[in-house]
Amino acid sequence: MSVIETVCRIRAPKLLLASETIIFGTFFLVAFLHPSERADFAGRAALGGFQIAGAAASLYFLSKGKFDRSSLLDWLCSASAVLIACLGFTGTSITLFAFYLLIRGRHDQNTRAAGTVAAAVAIQAVWAPLVFSKISFVLLQIDAGIVGSLVSNFEPGASWSGTVVNTLSGHNVEITAACASFHNLSLASLCWITLTMLHRPYWVRGDICVGLVALLIQFVLNVWRLVFVCLSASMYEFWHEGLGKHIFSAIATTSAIIVVQGCLIYLDQRKPQTIASSPVNLAL
Repeated sequence: MSVIETVCRIRAPKLLLASETIIFGTFFLVAFLHPSERADFAGRAALGGFQIAGAAASLYFLSKGKFDRSSLLDWLCSASAVLIACLGFTGTSITLFAFYLLIRGRHDQNTRAAGTVAAAVAIQAVWAPLVFSKISFVLLQIDAGIVGSLVSNFEPGASWSGTVVNTLSGHNVEITAACASFHNLSLASLCWITLTMLHRPYWVRGDICVGLVALLIQFVLNVWRLVFVCLSASMYEFWHEGLGKHIFSAIATTSAIIVVQGCLIYLDQRKPQTIASSPVNLAL
């Protein structure tokens, strides 16, 4: 029996599962050694929690894959992705591996779901921050404009210029990248995709509405936190530097989970027959 025949006798799910475990293990090791500067400790805890949940969900789906023997292409793609991760390009590695799972699992819902969630982790952790870095000057001004407009309803004479919200009392706050609503929306997207795939490993038309509701709630929560921060120095100390930032992180995290899961259950109860018979074949 040749070497190729020997390795191909290994079942594909086991090979892919082992490869993804190494890739995600490397990713989280790098993230632990080089923590993100985009958020404070509370934000990083929520961020890491959702990423770990996404990775675990992807591995769970991959373990339920229905393929038999692994192919030479499975070995080549797995080895390439692991090598790229070990070289330090973990985001690229997860992206490429997720893309392969989406193609490999075109006839298997669990494998396709594994690829979808893995891609969501890669997008949230790597590609979304890259996009944000290019357009942050626009997004931060949008945040400042909305927050400044709301603050003016509580503090007469309040205004905003660029990314700075000004008040007549002299309490002026600059909205920086770490406080941008974009990060909450990115996190909510990962939560939505992960919970949806865990609820059922395929998409239905109503799922996009669930995602939009989750994004809207996270945006509103972050905007109101920024409003509190801009009202006074004491509010700034509490909501930006003190206990308030941990309270906000807990509320945002809990609400993301409850809203998405609640909407999914409501959607299934509303149209159970439509959902059962009309899966939508969507990838990220």
